[in-house]
Amino acid sequence: MNGVRSILLVLRAEAVRLVRTRSTWAVLVFLGAASALRAFVAVGWTAAERGGVEDPLESGAAWGPFVDGWSLGLVLGTLVLLVQAARWVAGDVETGVSRFAVTRSATRSSLVLGRLVLGPLLIAAVVTTTGLAAWTVAGAHGDFGAFVEDGFEIFTAEELREETERGLLAVLAPMLATYTFGLFVSCTVSGGALASSLALGLVLAFDLFKGALGDAHYWVFASHAPTPVDSSALSELAGVVRGFSDAGFPDELVRVGTQVSWIATLAFALVACLVLRRRSL
Repeated sequence: MNGVRSILLVLRAEAVRLVRTRSTWAVLVFLGAASALRAFVAVGWTAAERGGVEDPLESGAAWGPFVDGWSLGLVLGTLVLLVQAARWVAGDVETGVSRFAVTRSATRSSLVLGRLVLGPLLIAAVVTTTGLAAWTVAGAHGDFGAFVEDGFEIFTAEELREETERGLLAVLAPMLATYTFGLFVSCTVSGGALASSLALGLVLAFDLFKGALGDAHYWVFASHAPTPVDSSALSELAGVVRGFSDAGFPDELVRVGTQVSWIATLAFALVACLVLRRRSL
């Protein structure tokens, strides 16, 4: 019971600290603006490709720009969450905040687990902000109906909604695993700046060279999270909502991504707690 209370204590303290920090709101505004701008650019590209017609499709013109804008927002949001998680514990240890928290009845493990529980809330904020921004801009220049081109219905509106929801659900667990990886790095490195740089560098390095691993890279959680060199389910979603017959992410890879991400989340959280329990605060 004391352990749960300690976790909730850290969760509440960190949530309040984030809400009261201007940079938190500035980051959300930036992510929303980036998503909206990407959706707007996608609208222009679509029109240009089809001879400058503002609404080139008979129906379903908004799906492509929406997914483009939303995907960019999730890529940037994933990197922001990784950096935030990586600097969190390491930064508090560096400034002495962690030592003060432990003296106020917070256990060392709760310093990790409280922030881990906060992770899904932060992910929800990123998903909601970027999704609404992209949806608003795309909807202002097209409709979210069935995908109809040259009088032929390629996808119904319901099918497109289901594919979009499937793409979102496929990246949630990998985003949490990436966030937890940041917490793990934060517990093993001294200094918030070094921890965030190391975590971001490792993820981006894997992102650049994962192609050398072939299909084996899908057994690493980071392959299924939205990243600059995207190999997640979102990377195929843009093609699906545009009616490409060869686009789509296999159900088997979605299952693999979800399973390895949950395993990675639990493993990183456990090791992070063990390391922090033995680390000097």
